[in-house]
Amino acid sequence: MHRLYPARPADEVDAHHAVARSREPLNGCPWLMLNMVASIDGAAAVDGLSGGLSGPADMQMFAELRGAADVILVGAGTANSERYRPPRRSSARLAIVSGSGSIDPSLPLFAARRTGPNTQVPLIVTTAEAGPAVEAGLAGRAEVFEAGTDTVDLNAALMHLAEQGARVVLCEGGPQLNASLLAADLVDEINLTIAPLAIGGSAPRIAGSASGHRDTPSPRGFDVDQVMADGDVLFMRWIRSRRRS
Repeated sequence: MHRLYPARPADEVDAHHAVARSREPLNGCPWLMLNMVASIDGAAAVDGLSGGLSGPADMQMFAELRGAADVILVGAGTANSERYRPPRRSSARLAIVSGSGSIDPSLPLFAARRTGPNTQVPLIVTTAEAGPAVEAGLAGRAEVFEAGTDTVDLNAALMHLAEQGARVVLCEGGPQLNASLLAADLVDEINLTIAPLAIGGSAPRIAGSASGHRDTPSPRGFDVDQVMADGDVLFMRWIRSRRRS
């Protein structure tokens, strides 16, 4: 792939070097990255799944970003629909966010035998109301952390991850979790793959509230940090303006 910005003629790099950059925690909170893929017209899924937008180059970037993280954060809806498994080539721990506790206990990530560099069970971030039922349903297969009473306190969740040693957290969606993190001003970096497709229809965006919610958070300023191209696929990275170095 080629780096288009910052402009360096014929600057060809691999995915590992494209992902590399300094990422430092701020005020005790881990550096939080988002990684998403979208179509030209902003769709974040095809038939409800992101796989229809992804390709070989995007999967390479996906793997390298996972390798740069201590924790992979994902919403329960995404984990359930995408049938999440433990990371294959990363020692990052999985943390699943669910305010309602609606997590499919049959997911492969709960059944997998834990060997190699990542032997920790997944962490379930939920509420005090849902926590006891989640803990009972996943006894011995997950650790449960209650952040908030009836809604998940994402700042408290990230501080808990920091206390466990996490310096860099990678969020893989879905749109509702992304929107909540942006509204709380917790996102430091956005990595977005633009697939050369136009989807149309009512597909979700990379960040959007749940049906019926009318959240209107303040816009957050980001600075473009890098633009890469692999054929017709674009990879863009933005850094929150307050974290620009």
